[in-house]
Amino acid sequence: MVADDGNEATKQMKIESDTLKVEREKAKDLEACLIIVRGSPQGKRHELVKDTMVMGRDFTADIPINDANVSRKHAVVFKEGGAVKVKDNGSTNGTFVNDKQVKEPVELHKEDMIRLGNTILKYLPKGELEIFYAGTLESTTHTDALTKVYNKGYIMDALAAEFKRAKALHTDFSVMIFDLDHFKKVNDTHGHDAGDMVLRESCAVLRGRIFPKNAIVGRFGGEEFLALLPDMDVNDAMDLGEHVRHALETNAFVYEGKRIPVTASVGIAELTADVETATALFKLADKAVYAAKSGGRNRVCKS
Repeated sequence: MVADDGNEATKQMKIESDTLKVEREKAKDLEACLIIVRGSPQGKRHELVKDTMVMGRDFTADIPINDANVSRKHAVVFKEGGAVKVKDNGSTNGTFVNDKQVKEPVELHKEDMIRLGNTILKYLPKGELEIFYAGTLESTTHTDALTKVYNKGYIMDALAAEFKRAKALHTDFSVMIFDLDHFKKVNDTHGHDAGDMVLRESCAVLRGRIFPKNAIVGRFGGEEFLALLPDMDVNDAMDLGEHVRHALETNAFVYEGKRIPVTASVGIAELTADVETATALFKLADKAVYAAKSGGRNRVCKS
């Protein structure tokens, strides 16, 4: 049995290795690109197919940026002597690379962050394997059908992107996990249709009244949700967590004439210098949720 398991594992590793080789070959043919990691539509990939491409709010721009703080023809990205460079185009609010304002053309390197207004784009050189996977975050297939927030695949990809952005730009970044308390009891007592209603309305209430516009919210488990909070430190995130907890506790969830009490355990974690990966940050928030549950539920804890 052990030998068979080993052979099966070896076969699986070979399949995965062959798949990776194929994907790397495909990536070689892909142009360098800019990916919107903050802004709309998040995850949008813009391949640098022309020698010179204008970025801006104008509808004729090669890379249109839907941001009121971006000038109509804000900046230019261009190819020169095998390098890719960016220069400001006399914009009102300036162009920044890794949080440094561009005064002269700046050569771009892998994962450099370009900020125009409130929009941030990540640069990936030609042939990078990551380009093969990039650009999927804008797809509607990444929306959870029931709650209309992002699904697990999207929210975990977004976590990785936002983590890299915050690390590169040295900006605040917090994450929040909120878990509806005793949700199985809702399904067992009132039925699964009632449970679905609670999930839908919980997300509608929080997205409509509680979370800031730049928050990215996704469902990664049955009644478990992850909120990414760019530019927010742990103290503000704790305040927001309390608003989340209070909003759910006081909202009138009514199904077939019966009110269903709903509370949530909330965990908060903040990106600090000693947090080296997005996974580590997620685990800290998960640990804080566990503390909230073990402490009696319907409360907010931080890691």
